[in-house]
Amino acid sequence: MRRLLLVVILSACGGGGGAPGADLSGFSTARILVGGVEFEVYLATTLAQRAQGLMNATEEQIAPLPDGTPRGMLFVFAGEAVRSFWMRDTYVALDLAYATADGTIVEVHDLVPLDETPVTSSEPVQYALEAPAGTFAAEGIAVGSVIVVP
Repeated sequence: MRRLLLVVILSACGGGGGAPGADLSGFSTARILVGGVEFEVYLATTLAQRAQGLMNATEEQIAPLPDGTPRGMLFVFAGEAVRSFWMRDTYVALDLAYATADGTIVEVHDLVPLDETPVTSSEPVQYALEAPAGTFAAEGIAVGSVIVVP
């Protein structure tokens, strides 16, 4: 009985397993330039990948690489359209940049963890880039910066 109680208590406290994080194993990665800064990004190119995005990702999963290279996720759509993102099941604050087909960033937004309020682009865009909150400001990335997509 004591052993069962201990297992129940550890499970309730998150003991024994820790936060699982997001399963990002199905995503390809690429090195891209954003405003002249090299990023390593997960590529969300399929409907399922774009729906998952960074849901359940931990800070460690999107932290800069040991060499300081910033990381994030690039959402790639087939063409330009008005896009909308939210933070359902996303526990890490993020920067979001919307970019047109030529890679020009036209909007930058701060995304709040777990906020399900849609953040809709004000014009048609083909790309959305998410990175840990504060990354864009730290790297000098703003409206007018260009994402060079491979």
